[in-house]
Amino acid sequence: MVYKLDVDNLAGLSVEEVKNQINSSYKKPLRELKLFDLLLNEQCDSAMRHGIYMFFNESNECLYTGMCSSSHFAHRIGGHFGMSPKYGMNTFLKRIVKDLNPSTKTSYSHYVEALAKISGYGLLMINTNGKSKAFIRALEKAIHITFKPRLNFPKGFPETYKNIKNTNDFMSNLPPK
Repeated sequence: MVYKLDVDNLAGLSVEEVKNQINSSYKKPLRELKLFDLLLNEQCDSAMRHGIYMFFNESNECLYTGMCSSSHFAHRIGGHFGMSPKYGMNTFLKRIVKDLNPSTKTSYSHYVEALAKISGYGLLMINTNGKSKAFIRALEKAIHITFKPRLNFPKGFPETYKNIKNTNDFMSNLPPK
């Protein structure tokens, strides 16, 4: 099943259609994810280098969205699963641990427990190879605005993130390549 979308396939779709396509797409369960899955786009035999990744819970709620504009998917997504509370790249796992244990000081054992609990969570990737960093950043922001992933904004959704226009073309909200 396909859990990797190509950004060019979102062209011409409205904001609502993009949201529906992402929501209805298969998400690869984290327990089944292998390093090799993050390296290749099997649909077109090309590398999966840059783009957007989205983590969904078992209820298909987008919890966290990130981007890879300079590092590759394998490096950036793998970094989210660093097992130390002091590791700086594990934002997703760190926030999951805090979400599951809001009133306690987190420890290594909390990270281990969290991994077991989120093993059924899913990953969706949007390939943006060949697009600029500015484009990828704008796409991530548009997805943040569309999905409002709560783990990206634990202190509340930014007031500076204005709604995007629900036009006939979601991509018209983004800068050219």
